[in-house]
Amino acid sequence: MRVCTQCKSLLSDEVATCPADGAAADLVETLPPGAQLGSYKIDKLLGEGGMGFVYEATHQGLGRRCAIKILRSELSRQGHVVTRFLQEAKAVNVIDHPNIINVYDYGEAPGGNVFFVMEYLEGETLDDLMMKRGPLPLTLLLPLFTQIAKALAAAHAKQIVHRDLKPPNVFVIAREDNPFFIKLLDFGIAQLRGEGEVKGLTVAGTVMGTPDYMSPEQVSGLAIDARTDVWAMGVMMYQAVTHRMPFQGEGFLQLAAQILQDSPPPPRQLNPSIPVELEKLITSCMERNVADRCQSITELLAGLERVKRAAKLDDGNILVEVKALAGPSAPVAPSLRKVSTSPPRVVSPSAPSHSAPAPTRNTGLLIAGAVIGVGLIGGVAYMLGRGDKAPAQATTAPAPTGSAATGSDTTPAGSGSAGMSIKEAFASNDLVMLRARAGATLREAIGSKTPQEQGQAVDAIAAVRDGKTAPLLYHALDGSPELRVKAARALAALALPESAAKLRAALAQSGDKVKVELAAALVRLGDNDAVAILKRSLSDPGMRLVAATALAEIGDKSGQPALTEIFDATPPGREQWLRAAQALVKLGDAKARKALEAELAQPDPLRAAAAAETLVAAGDEKAKNYLVRVAADPEYVQRGRASAALARIRDPRALEWVPTGLKSADVDERVLALSICGLLDTTNHDRELAALATDDPDRSVRLTAAAALL
Repeated sequence: MRVCTQCKSLLSDEVATCPADGAAADLVETLPPGAQLGSYKIDKLLGEGGMGFVYEATHQGLGRRCAIKILRSELSRQGHVVTRFLQEAKAVNVIDHPNIINVYDYGEAPGGNVFFVMEYLEGETLDDLMMKRGPLPLTLLLPLFTQIAKALAAAHAKQIVHRDLKPPNVFVIAREDNPFFIKLLDFGIAQLRGEGEVKGLTVAGTVMGTPDYMSPEQVSGLAIDARTDVWAMGVMMYQAVTHRMPFQGEGFLQLAAQILQDSPPPPRQLNPSIPVELEKLITSCMERNVADRCQSITELLAGLERVKRAAKLDDGNILVEVKALAGPSAPVAPSLRKVSTSPPRVVSPSAPSHSAPAPTRNTGLLIAGAVIGVGLIGGVAYMLGRGDKAPAQATTAPAPTGSAATGSDTTPAGSGSAGMSIKEAFASNDLVMLRARAGATLREAIGSKTPQEQGQAVDAIAAVRDGKTAPLLYHALDGSPELRVKAARALAALALPESAAKLRAALAQSGDKVKVELAAALVRLGDNDAVAILKRSLSDPGMRLVAATALAEIGDKSGQPALTEIFDATPPGREQWLRAAQALVKLGDAKARKALEAELAQPDPLRAAAAAETLVAAGDEKAKNYLVRVAADPEYVQRGRASAALARIRDPRALEWVPTGLKSADVDERVLALSICGLLDTTNHDRELAALATDDPDRSVRLTAAAALL
């Protein structure tokens, strides 16, 4: 897309100057504030994902605030993608229900990007709500799930199946006298079966959705109907009353196997306070055999009414309780992270559900039996630690204070110093100011309201492995579960004994899944008390790899059987296989070492480089020589990755590739080059680092450059 630098109008890609005022037209990936999209003025970017971007905007004539979802340029040229993208707008308008997000308009921007306009919502996701409160009281659960069910009933009456029902796609807002009013979001992969159905959008045998909430028929790639939404409702209610997921496998295949074969613990076994009638309803919704399952959302609604009668509740006393729950004394689950007390966050409807590193920009997966590649629509948003899941828009971590180096709140004095960019600080030849501005950039990112930016900041810090960044990581430990895990891993890599106290404090506030990750970091820092947590976790299919690899780091062989099982069951080259292999090599397993050495001869350079990295971490000289050779080969496509692996073992030969990497058009390569500069503490490229930290169009590059400058 191009935007006029003067009038901010959107222009077609081939236009270099604006026909209205003759001003230059900038080629942009994201729209700047003030850009004009028809009758709408863009206010700010709210989120981005694999398909496109979501903006806050204002209708110029009506003054109405709204959210605009714009398809990426490259996808706007693919007819089948455009059709599915606009299907979301069509689906919600066909249904027309107050508990479903409204779509006001759709169109095509001058550059060809397709967009649609939605109502602007202010509140939190059901995922956020459950994260804060723990098991929901019956007086809150009933009205919440009744509203969701009524929205689904309206969709099913129009022969539309949602297919990706999950807490991040349920938004909770305050409306009139209801402080917990539901808006159902993201019909992006909804299946239209009646009038308006578009043929050929779903390949036979393809699975689309989010694994945790998939029905057995959905996991198997079989034909689905409205009862797949009934299953998802059952999983959500199970989660709401037990504060844990019914199925907890590691990766899609293990999770799918559990869904197809295992029965979760009965809800009342985990929460004896819930009524028998509610347990019966949840169990009925989660019957594996479709014919035995609760047969419709209408039947589910009737079940919720039975629960209400059995509990001797009516709409009047439920409303009183709900209003009381919305007050300042609302309970917070003691086992969860601290929740921000700032005003309600604004979350764009259908914005990407989970944070992920920016370079790939693909947030979804399309699955056919097993994962087969990158998908087009919302697909699999599969998060670490389902029992301690990060919400769609994670609660903001408290804004860190002080410089990265000292943790103090001091800023060097000087005229205009606070407003200096990193590049200006470098030009001023003031090293203290340069580091202060770099630290401030990272602090702002960790304290931002955007989970993606928070995660990118921690990834940037982890990439350079510098002890001066530890105070920033301590602040990240107060963030979302995913952010805590990233920070813990980065702190473990820094090997600073003083980090142990911070990790122990975060562990005390974490759920079971994150607790294992934090224990793994503590064990690597020499905390023997955390070993017991890891040994208990060896029986948890979802966490045994984390526990076993951490135990292997300290030479403890109690996790070796689990590692061997994972190694034997996983195809060579996969991440789990590599992690298990590396841990086994540390325990002296000759079979694992031989398998990794065989990978070096792989024609696939990505697999070969990954195996070499894994062996080098275990001190393998042959693998080191391999990396030195390919890092010097200008024809080798993984030259940057090989150089970064050398930098992690402090081999200065990694610097030979850095000038090429810093100038690369590829985001990943620029990040790798920056991480090498940080790891080897070189000042030879500080000018380029300062420029990238200020001017690079990719946020992950800017943040990594700032971390490297520290």
